[in-house]
Amino acid sequence: MAAQSLVSALPLVFLVFVSVQTPQVADAHGITYINKICQRAVRSNSNIKVDFCVTTLQAVPESHTTELGGLLKITAGLALQNASRTTDFIKKLDSVACEDLTKEQLNTCLNAYNAAVSALQGTSQAYAANTYDVEAKLGSVQDVAAQCEKAFQNGNNGSLLAEEITNLRQLVTLTQTLHRFVTKHMKH
Repeated sequence: MAAQSLVSALPLVFLVFVSVQTPQVADAHGITYINKICQRAVRSNSNIKVDFCVTTLQAVPESHTTELGGLLKITAGLALQNASRTTDFIKKLDSVACEDLTKEQLNTCLNAYNAAVSALQGTSQAYAANTYDVEAKLGSVQDVAAQCEKAFQNGNNGSLLAEEITNLRQLVTLTQTLHRFVTKHMKH
């Protein structure tokens, strides 16, 4: 009887052991997967910085337990968050800007980033609907970053938004690359 109880308890003990270990194993697998995807992305597009890719994806807990399509959704979401936060930041800068040239530059960037937010929202919808204009929408966001950067190159202030522009470009480039991986994977 005791032997039978022990045998029937073994699956329960195994389940408890596995459930305690699973998050760590999943996390280790996720980090390894993220590293592989980032290395592949860098090989595919030299504009992607491996450290940026790894750090960005590892900072999102969901990325540790998802596959390629999930990573694509995460990077698109991060790009949207970046553009939205930058829009708010531009508004704050504009409220304290004194020079007309700076206000003009900020207004150019605000219009550009508003367009980026709209395009990124459209990207998420296009991806969810499996339409083919995802690349065009992401390309338009790259154009937005260039417009904002160009606005500041015309002045003598340097770019007040250099870091934000760089981050948006990296996120969008990474999203474009992951989108290409996903569509290529779906064709096979």
